[in-house]
Amino acid sequence: TGTGYTVSATAGAATVAVSDDDDAVPVCVPSLPSDAVTVSEVTGWRDGHSGAAHVKRWNRVLAALGVDTGETAMTVEQSRANEGQFMFSRWDRVTRTLEALGKCDDPPPPPPAAPEVSIAAGAGVTEGGVAAFTVTADPAPTAALDVTVSVTAAGDYGVTPGSRTVTIPTSGSVTLTVATADDSADEADGAVTATINTGTGYTVSATAGSATVAVSDDDDPPPPPPAAPEVSIAAGAGVTEGGVAAFTVTADPAPTAALDVTVSVTAAGDYGVTPGSRTVTIPTSGSVTLTVATADDSADEADGAVTATINTGTGYTVSATAGAATVAVSDDDDPPPPPPDPGFAVHDAAGTEGSTLRFRVTLNTAPRTAHARVYWWTAPYSGSSSLAATPGADYSSRARGWLVFGPNDTEKWGDIPLPEDSQQEAEEKFHVKLVYAIPRNTPIATAQATMTITDND
Repeated sequence: TGTGYTVSATAGAATVAVSDDDDAVPVCVPSLPSDAVTVSEVTGWRDGHSGAAHVKRWNRVLAALGVDTGETAMTVEQSRANEGQFMFSRWDRVTRTLEALGKCDDPPPPPPAAPEVSIAAGAGVTEGGVAAFTVTADPAPTAALDVTVSVTAAGDYGVTPGSRTVTIPTSGSVTLTVATADDSADEADGAVTATINTGTGYTVSATAGSATVAVSDDDDPPPPPPAAPEVSIAAGAGVTEGGVAAFTVTADPAPTAALDVTVSVTAAGDYGVTPGSRTVTIPTSGSVTLTVATADDSADEADGAVTATINTGTGYTVSATAGAATVAVSDDDDPPPPPPDPGFAVHDAAGTEGSTLRFRVTLNTAPRTAHARVYWWTAPYSGSSSLAATPGADYSSRARGWLVFGPNDTEKWGDIPLPEDSQQEAEEKFHVKLVYAIPRNTPIATAQATMTITDND
């Protein structure tokens, strides 16, 4: 619609048909044996028995015949294996039917081979020279072949990166040249790399699809700068918490003017040290003392340390062997009394059928002896019978064992296999019980927990 006209009610739109002129993709029609099994026949065999394994086998055969059963399609090898275990006449027919259907999976013949294009590098050049590459098609093309090549460069040698097109004649090869620029700057040697891009009418060599010509710098390096002082740090004697850690920072040779050096301070242990960077100024005498105060407290704790590390900076280098130093800090507080005897507790858990249920057992404090252990087993659910799982069928009734706790362990995990089935059912429950602890005086605080099985059908 628009201004100044109306649209025909019967001829306001028109369509021109476009016909495809390409051959249809050939469809494979399998040559089935005269006694090939059918979908309805296999469905009858499946429905004639209620066993889960029986139904699963025939559902896999139906999947191989193109029926969506949710199962993985049975292979010829798996069908042949069933011939020796079950009714031979049925499985012999299934095997021969699957073999005939499988012949349609053979790949089509490959297309005619396209020339493979490779590239080879010429000799290395000095900056200002021309890097040369030979681009070859094998077999030689029957007509001129355009090939795209990506050029990249390492180093500042005046090479413009990007794609270029070379034309390979019917002789089979052509030379690609890339000019470099000369300058007066001393710099690292570089390189020019040419890489064959994928394109139409050819393939790229898997082993010679890229080549590199080295580019050498021809300029003298600048004279070296005057040597900067090397800065090192040494630690003073260890201190007790509340003392002052001392470090000596030295520049060698001594600077001709005051030299600012940054030092990072870190601490191990809670001794009141504020970590971070500090600046010390080394005088022309060559060394200065850095001090770091520690704090005293009443808490028993592990001994600690203060570490000072020289940071990189301007006007100096950092010693490779003495760039950091550490002053030990000793605790001076009495340790706390030993913890009470440990106790075990088992906790509720849940798992899905067909998986492994993991439950947790905790120890309320670490034992004072080398190890503590507790023995567990499964037991029927003591609540409503409608929620009770069936031992042996829904969970492993023989699952049991020791959980061993090391001196610092506070929790361990036990595993119970949950068998898979094909029945849709509500959640089911059973118990895990802690029945015996070693050492014998180790209490069991929570002796029973409930395990819940979730259905996945």
